Amino acid sequence: MGWKDLVRSVRDKVLGGRAAPEPAEELTNYEILLRDYDLHSLFLHDEIPRLYGERDAMRRAWQERDFAAYRIAFEAARAQGDLAENGKPRYLLVKDWFLEEFTAIPDSDDAGPRHEALLDGFASYFREDPSPFSAATYADALRVTAYAWRGTACAADVNMDQADQFRKFLRQADAVLDSQPDPEDFSWRASDFRRGAETGSFSEYQRRFEAAWALDRYNIDLCRNFARMIMPRWLGRDEHDLEVFARRAAELTKDRFGYSFYALIQAANTEVGEHEIEDTLCDPVLVKQGFEDLLARFPAPSNFNLYADMLEWMKDTQALADLLETRFRTIVPEIWYGDTIDDKFVYAFETLLEADEVLKARRPPA
Repeated sequence: MGWKDLVRSVRDKVLGGRAAPEPAEELTNYEILLRDYDLHSLFLHDEIPRLYGERDAMRRAWQERDFAAYRIAFEAARAQGDLAENGKPRYLLVKDWFLEEFTAIPDSDDAGPRHEALLDGFASYFREDPSPFSAATYADALRVTAYAWRGTACAADVNMDQADQFRKFLRQADAVLDSQPDPEDFSWRASDFRRGAETGSFSEYQRRFEAAWALDRYNIDLCRNFARMIMPRWLGRDEHDLEVFARRAAELTKDRFGYSFYALIQAANTEVGEHEIEDTLCDPVLVKQGFEDLLARFPAPSNFNLYADMLEWMKDTQALADLLETRFRTIVPEIWYGDTIDDKFVYAFETLLEADEVLKARRPPA
């Protein structure tokens, strides 16, 4: 049985609630892990039962391409200003639910055409109801499509057609966004920030980020997007940029989050390949304090997964083992590294097996 078949089998058991194998059947390491720690799994958008009705309404709105319903729900959640059980502003979840099918298209050779095929709804909404919100929504979709066409290869490996499509969709995105400027509209500001990365300038990117961030200090997604781009391999000047920002963000949000933002911003490091803690100024003690602050306030399964993933990146297998032994019970695959859901499950299982080995070593000999 190959890796993916094995993971898919285990995943189906966890997600589908199938009966455990008969005792006589030889268990895989993954199945033993599930049994020994009573582990379960759920998908990211299933972790807050209280919001299932709103989630399903947004999914229906997408199927009907009802962008007006999306805007009403988004702006109502923005006005209310509440945080969901995972600590995210609820309006971010409204956006994620509505755009789930569009953003879930995986990186592949046909990702560009697949995104492009879904642009008609965005375009129609913008034409029929031009506004800063519809412009930002359409421009963001065009920008996602541009990068899907380009792919993730190094510049030297991007072919001429990919490069042409990339530039074409970026030009269209800029034209759409510039046609409805409103610096006071959060969606417009956030879209303007996202395109700031294409300027190649740290100072300009930071200026646009600060303008958007001032409209919502508690938007962790905005902060993590900024964090990734100010690493030295992209727009960052050196490793101090990320550390200074993480500490400042924690200070500005600790009234509701403690030091959670420090931990969550530093956790952006886990999304970068070939990138070790030794390459950063990350403070592991403050990261752990930040995650404990987060879990005390927002004990959602996804946050436990973020914590476990970060402990693995920091090579703190002792703390990871403690977490598995006492509190980690639900795998949320979307949190983990990988190109597909199966790959993400593999990464999660392999990380938890590391913790299991530590726990076994702690036990006295039989």
